[in-house]
Amino acid sequence: MSLPSVALIFGDPFRCDQALAERHEAILATDPKTERHALFGDEVDLSGLATELSSSALFADGRHFIVRHAEAIKPKAFQRLAEAPLSPATYVTFVAGELKASSPLVKAARESATVIAAPRPAGMRLEKAASELFARASLRLPPRTVKAFVERSGGDLLALSGEADKLRAYVSTGEAVPDRVEQLVFSAGETSMYPLLDRIGERDTRAALSCLAELHDDPGRLLAASVRHLSRLAMLRSLLDLKTDKATLSSLLGAPSWLVSRLAGQAKRHTTDELKTSLERAIDLDTGVKRGLLRPADALLLLVFAATTGRPAAP
Repeated sequence: MSLPSVALIFGDPFRCDQALAERHEAILATDPKTERHALFGDEVDLSGLATELSSSALFADGRHFIVRHAEAIKPKAFQRLAEAPLSPATYVTFVAGELKASSPLVKAARESATVIAAPRPAGMRLEKAASELFARASLRLPPRTVKAFVERSGGDLLALSGEADKLRAYVSTGEAVPDRVEQLVFSAGETSMYPLLDRIGERDTRAALSCLAELHDDPGRLLAASVRHLSRLAMLRSLLDLKTDKATLSSLLGAPSWLVSRLAGQAKRHTTDELKTSLERAIDLDTGVKRGLLRPADALLLLVFAATTGRPAAP
């Protein structure tokens, strides 16, 4: 069975790399001297690449061009490139991130290339994939330890692969005890500030405080980000009151439509006057911090209460 000349692989980075490795091995099986060329979709000259793909190689019969960050290529440009004539024994593999199957790029690829979806596993499938990953590194871990590794690494299989290599160097018996996980794994699953900002925008006091408790970020940085978030919501609320269409909202806010929709849902939970009051309170707290009258952590907590409840926090 002949190999497809052009393929798009998209999904979880680790699983994409696995699929890419399998494809490259299959190509090498046809010609062990096949050259491998690494390119990036946000940097490549597409017209130059199209010319190179149709030209014969100087020093090798086979060539495999790998274009990472393919999501940066526009669908029409991708389709033109995928449909361009290829010289013999030339292969192209585009590798993209976690796109939806309905993505315009994926749809364009289905017209002229082989599409390989490698979605990120979740739940029990994620833990099973992690167990298999550790087993390939000759590590035998009890289920509770695998679960601890998954949680500590944020469910990132690429990070878990690195942790498996590291653990193999530390553990000679092929087994690790659970209480060593936190000592060995740098947490990649730590919550970013964005869930906190979203909970503030949604006026969910309990969830905002829960996010705040899990964050290990600089309070001054979080306070500044909260002020900017409230400012953006206040602007959006005013524009929504004026019945501004989504395209104009996206242009004025300098944000993609999906983000505008998410922020609009938050802005609608406040009136314009409420957001004005919250923003004024946020600015006062920020000024107090800069004048040395408040600690950043205290100011941030006061802001969370004021923005989510609409009332100043009790002293």
